[in-house]
Amino acid sequence: MASETRPNRYRRLRKASDLSNVTTASPIFKRIRTGKKGTSYEDRISSLPEEILLMILDKLDTRTTVTTIILSKRWRDLPRRLPTSYNLAVDDILPPRYHRLKRLNKEAKAAYETEKNVHKLTDIYAIKARHERWMATIRPLTAILERYERRAMRRYVKQVNAFLMASKNVRQRRPVQKLRLQMLGRWHENIDEWITTAIVKWGVEDFELVSDGYCLGYDLKQLDASWNLRLERLALTNCQPVCAWNCLTVKRLTKLSLGESSYMGMVSDILANCVQLTDFTITQSRYYQANLSIYAPSSKLKNLQVDRCNFGKIRLMCLPCLEIFVCRGRPTKLFYGEVPQLRLVSLDYLQTEDNDLDDESGSKRTYPPSKFFKRVPQLDCLVLQFKGPQMWIEPFVVLSEFTQLKKLFIANVPVNWDALWILLLLDATPALESLHVHIDNSAEERSAGDLCDSLDAGGQQDRYRRLKELVVAGFEGLGWQIGFVRLIMKRSPLLRRVHLLDGEVRDDEQELGALQIVPRRREWHECERAEVLDDLTAGFRWLPQIILE
Repeated sequence: MASETRPNRYRRLRKASDLSNVTTASPIFKRIRTGKKGTSYEDRISSLPEEILLMILDKLDTRTTVTTIILSKRWRDLPRRLPTSYNLAVDDILPPRYHRLKRLNKEAKAAYETEKNVHKLTDIYAIKARHERWMATIRPLTAILERYERRAMRRYVKQVNAFLMASKNVRQRRPVQKLRLQMLGRWHENIDEWITTAIVKWGVEDFELVSDGYCLGYDLKQLDASWNLRLERLALTNCQPVCAWNCLTVKRLTKLSLGESSYMGMVSDILANCVQLTDFTITQSRYYQANLSIYAPSSKLKNLQVDRCNFGKIRLMCLPCLEIFVCRGRPTKLFYGEVPQLRLVSLDYLQTEDNDLDDESGSKRTYPPSKFFKRVPQLDCLVLQFKGPQMWIEPFVVLSEFTQLKKLFIANVPVNWDALWILLLLDATPALESLHVHIDNSAEERSAGDLCDSLDAGGQQDRYRRLKELVVAGFEGLGWQIGFVRLIMKRSPLLRRVHLLDGEVRDDEQELGALQIVPRRREWHECERAEVLDDLTAGFRWLPQIILE
């Protein structure tokens, strides 16, 4: 028996082991493949260190991560981390045709409202006839959209149930830190069970619920009976909590976001009860409220954001820990009370439905900055962003100085605006160190002579004694733009850097209420560049660093 030969299977295993020894002997693992034309190429990705491969896997979604096992044995053996953030949205199930029809339906409704406001019909029969004519276009689209939504929600309910309602025999659960759910129409039968399961059983820390088209209700008090809840952030869009805001679950929250609902008048009660709250966001309130007053002396709120809400006045009466205040939407009167820690204010004013139209006289609306700068506390950073040609800023007299303001960012200034109000605002900032101005060149241009004359008016020599940096985005070398930069250079003896570029402004994702300039490549002709630089530097003895791109 000893002299018998080994079976063929042992010879095959021996050959495979010899091949593995050859591959492991090389210092760097390489795979050579042959293309269709016989050309070989090297698999350099698989030769990367394991730490870099794990970083690549962390950036991929779950489905792509699973499919990487077919690349090579090395990818197959890499440990894969389960995702902790899930966004279960109905929009991912709906076909592209649904979104196109929804856009057409929205445009048809907007056109009907515009035509109704323009004609101002008083005859009831004419109004009814026009309404029926538009409804003949809108009703078929609405019926098709509802049919798509019903089909998508049936699939969506099955997917969410399969994800959240795990079998009782399953002991090990996947980690879930952030979960977002989206509802369409009146599909709200399972919402109570979903929220309770996600927060209590799965231990979700960041929960967001979005309801499109129908206001949902959920009783947060039923979570008070559970212990060791990890919920820290709660975001509700078009969802009305059926409870008082003094329940234990709400008191433990640190972040809260409310949108498209009718409980905006309870903001002070919410802040008074949610004593641990540090971030509070109010978004897209369609209900008009003349006055929003916030008085919460025991609140720990640090960041407050009011986004596209229909408020006439906002009064920050008492928020002792508030550091950042962001207001975005229609121009709103602001009043500041006891906010000793407030350091950053960002005002992003844009056109809304009630300020798109001009006045009956034909003149566009004007907004004196004193409407926004009444009793402003001592800030470190002020961000002003304007969108819309109707929102003209008048020259004004600053009643109180921003004695501690170090950074000023003014964005989306139409090119046809008078720049005198910017200089008047700079006169009230003696400690300013950095000035960023973004010019929107999409508006109609105005004659440069009027602007240059306004720039020469007012102001004192060496007024901006601490200004060290000037950034002008949207710079095109126009006469009034050159005059604006020269005037600031003349009044700033410590100015070190002047950056003139073409670009757009976007919200900074890292810092709440801040903006960042995204540059665009502009090709300056050498003669044009030399002419602009000569106009900027003529007559100056000491010049800062000028960057023109």
